[in-house]
Amino acid sequence: MKIYRLGMHENATTQKLLDLPPAAFAHFAAVGTWKSQREPCNSCGWGRETIVPPLVVQWEPSSKVIGDFSWDGPFGLTPIVRDSAAAVLSAPEFCCQLHPVVYIKPDRIRQTVAFPYNGPTLQWSDCQARVELDREASGVTMLSSCSFCGDTRFDFRMEGIVIRKSAWSGQLMFRIATNGHSN
Repeated sequence: MKIYRLGMHENATTQKLLDLPPAAFAHFAAVGTWKSQREPCNSCGWGRETIVPPLVVQWEPSSKVIGDFSWDGPFGLTPIVRDSAAAVLSAPEFCCQLHPVVYIKPDRIRQTVAFPYNGPTLQWSDCQARVELDREASGVTMLSSCSFCGDTRFDFRMEGIVIRKSAWSGQLMFRIATNGHSN
């Protein structure tokens, strides 16, 4: 028998969440600071927002152990790193900007990092490099494209991702621009 939280229904994402082993390292929710880059599109409704420094985080129930990298949620895209990892990531070939992290009190305190946080310094590792995916070789398809604002959405792949060498400039760390959302 599968049990879902109120509001959850069976789909690929909920199944992945249910199949996850217990978290070995702590993860967090990125709760701010958000900045709107433009008004929502009149056609599709998408308004571009980005996270701006400092990164405001709230530790989530997961683990009390902080790794060299901690992520926002189990499928995170936003890493915070310890000083030892930040020292490596500050090299130019990583195309990474490091920003301060601010902590707010977690909603639930069971199985979370203690608050107020007084552990090792953590920094937001903001990857600046974007690389285009070889959509055809990766089997990624465009889900939608707004002719008014240009927002493009693709299906998301976790396996079988192909990047052409010509699309890569040698960065040691990058985000894939055409896997999921256009940015």
